[in-house]
Amino acid sequence: MHNFKKRILVASLGALVGSGLISCAVGPDYKRPDVVPASTSSFTRDANAVETAKPSTIDQDWWKAYGSPQLNDLVELALKNNPNIEAASANLRVAQQNVIAQQGFFFPQVNAGYAVSRQSTGNNLQPAINVTPPSIYTFQTAQLSVGFTPDIFGGNRRAVESLVGQANSQQYQLDALRITIITNVIATAAQEAVYREELQSAIQSVEAQRLQLEHTGHMVRLGYLGGMDLANAQSAYAAAAAQVPTLRKMHEQALDLLAVYCGKFPNEQLLLPNLESLHIPENLPNTLPSSLVTQRPDVRAAEELVRASNAQIGVAIANRIPQFSITGLVGGVTGPAFSNLFGNDSIWGLTGGVTAPIFAGGTLAARQKAAEAGLDASVAQYKATVLTAFQNVADTLYALNNDGKLYALAKDSEQANKTVYEMTQSQLKLGYASEPGMLMAQQQYLQSKINRVQAFAVYLGDTAALYQSLGGGWVSPEQAQAAQKAKETPSQANQSPLQKLLD
Repeated sequence: MHNFKKRILVASLGALVGSGLISCAVGPDYKRPDVVPASTSSFTRDANAVETAKPSTIDQDWWKAYGSPQLNDLVELALKNNPNIEAASANLRVAQQNVIAQQGFFFPQVNAGYAVSRQSTGNNLQPAINVTPPSIYTFQTAQLSVGFTPDIFGGNRRAVESLVGQANSQQYQLDALRITIITNVIATAAQEAVYREELQSAIQSVEAQRLQLEHTGHMVRLGYLGGMDLANAQSAYAAAAAQVPTLRKMHEQALDLLAVYCGKFPNEQLLLPNLESLHIPENLPNTLPSSLVTQRPDVRAAEELVRASNAQIGVAIANRIPQFSITGLVGGVTGPAFSNLFGNDSIWGLTGGVTAPIFAGGTLAARQKAAEAGLDASVAQYKATVLTAFQNVADTLYALNNDGKLYALAKDSEQANKTVYEMTQSQLKLGYASEPGMLMAQQQYLQSKINRVQAFAVYLGDTAALYQSLGGGWVSPEQAQAAQKAKETPSQANQSPLQKLLD
């Protein structure tokens, strides 16, 4: 009889667990918002270029396209030590554990309890002439309870779905953060190298201005020039000299920023790339299909928040309909012998219940409307993220188109001024040019050199921005799964998931 009771209890709980697993889920099923019009076929207004554009894939280690081992080391250092990445990784683990915690409500909650007490009745009630030892009793209580709330209408599944969406969003935000940090490291490393080049050119320019000032002063003393000429020369020298401390300040601050990106303190030394070791990546795309923007992790993160908000509507609906529960109890109360606690005389119970909200002052209805409004807000935020993504790519494509032209002109200008400077030096040796003319040509050449390295830094920084705007080398879960299937042998492809796990 005792075993029969246990079987009934187990069978009842199993039936309710099964009913919770196969029941339907209330609320709307998720559907990706359609926020990109069909007429949007490109990032830019250059429709003719889009017709011949072909999709381009971006290597996961896309920063290696700049051809600098020192830059590669800086990026790897930042990905390993950046504290913002550590914080985002911890937030991802929090979100993942919240999913696991919510999934626990799919299963019965089992609790065990045990208590023991020992007491004496004393001998105060016995006659004084008949003294007997006090009576001592041991009282033991043990029970095993199983409680379960079947997810008949899918409220818990919607809650899990919402938490999964939030966890996925955290994962995509982490991916986006990595890409952003890589881009910042590249841009800052390039800017630091430019500041170094500018500082050298500025020091040379100051020396040229000093020689120009000395020559002007000599000419004033000889009476060939006046005080106005001397004042102009002094002003030009002071302006050139003022650039040096400004450039030194910006250079040191760039070093500090780069160290922090790499998770280091500003006083630590880093192995830095020279400007000559950095190269503009080859075969940069000038137009790309607009559908490629869905690869951006920030867009996927916004989409997952829409999924999470959509599931919250189902949670709110489930809270407005009846909830079923069942509780089973088996245990016993006995004296000194612990073995008798779960014998044939043990107590047991099986309780089923249903709770239905009748009046809650409009609270539950308001929460459902709030969840629906939250979905509208998430969809709007998703649309804003998509629009921003299109803007980022379009801005970068336009910038790169003009950056390349500006950099080519800056190189031509530098080469032309270098030729003038070298020819002026030769003419000075032959007596056909004056020293002031040679100094002027030198200053023009140095300025054109500064313009060239600045144009290079802008061009290189915008190439990194293009990689970032297109999602960097981030691979979506669907792409990763497809790549894994492509690598599998036919025998591996036919294996079950359990076999693959065991292997």
